[in-house]
Amino acid sequence: MMELISVIVPVYDEQDIVGDLLKSIREVMEAESLQYELILVDDGSKDDTFKIIKEEAERDGRIVGVRFRRNCGQTTAIKAGFDVARGDICITMDGDLQHDPSAIPEFLAKVREGYDLVCSYRQHRNDAFLRRFPSRIANGIARKVSGVAVKDFGSTYRAYRTAVVKDMPIYGEMHRFIPVFVNMVTDRICEIPIQLQPRPHGVSKYGLGRTFRVFSDLLVLLFFSKFFSRPIHIFGYIALLQGIPGLAILAYLALGKLFGGIQIMAYGPLFVLGVLLCLVGAQFFTTGIVCEYLIRVYFDNERRSPYSIAETTGGNDAP
Repeated sequence: MMELISVIVPVYDEQDIVGDLLKSIREVMEAESLQYELILVDDGSKDDTFKIIKEEAERDGRIVGVRFRRNCGQTTAIKAGFDVARGDICITMDGDLQHDPSAIPEFLAKVREGYDLVCSYRQHRNDAFLRRFPSRIANGIARKVSGVAVKDFGSTYRAYRTAVVKDMPIYGEMHRFIPVFVNMVTDRICEIPIQLQPRPHGVSKYGLGRTFRVFSDLLVLLFFSKFFSRPIHIFGYIALLQGIPGLAILAYLALGKLFGGIQIMAYGPLFVLGVLLCLVGAQFFTTGIVCEYLIRVYFDNERRSPYSIAETTGGNDAP
């Protein structure tokens, strides 16, 4: 029996692109004689994106449309795609046509070689320096922290064996670090180069502010990958902002006492401030860990999903 391929594409306000996107993916899949379903997750678009998806699904039963009631983010959209997917292999890609569908056969070839996850890394990026430089730093830290030798955690153009990711608990903005979660159950991971295509319409929905969220997620990745426990997000940032100055103050006083002969009590208010900052930082840190455990219990043990689907359409003719 021929394997079924599930192509998952999150879209958000892409009414000018979605038609061309569907056409280009279908051309590749049909040229390769592949059995497939095309899942488009509308992440709360305010334009006519889902209207176009719905019309296309009525004409082609292999198209499945999923619309969120509100914007939930790319990670949640990918998770919804995994939940809906019926294929043996899932392929995720961006909905702005910068990911060339012609690379799909290369991804599938690697999966058929025995890999459970095939990642991609962007060659010759034309992004602005303020996007490339933080991305390079984040990728380096992620590789160091996780031990997963992936060059580009930011590229979501990937192929997965569905059984590996079907029930994977991802939320927040953790789609970048799916390779880390996959690596916990399999080491059959590889990476192929891709070339980003110029965006034909509109502008990117991602700004520089996303960089700060990436570094926050790196804190999450640190504890999850090393200790297999849920880490912290905003609490981690607050803990660092409180703890580092506190440690610096205490270190200054300790060195002054050892080598300068200063009297700690003469710096009483400063000493109290240092201790207070360290204690408050520790409290935020532990609170973050407790909250992450609660989130994990909420989503995993109760089998809840972090999204609300308004309606689905199409997919009746998919095998």
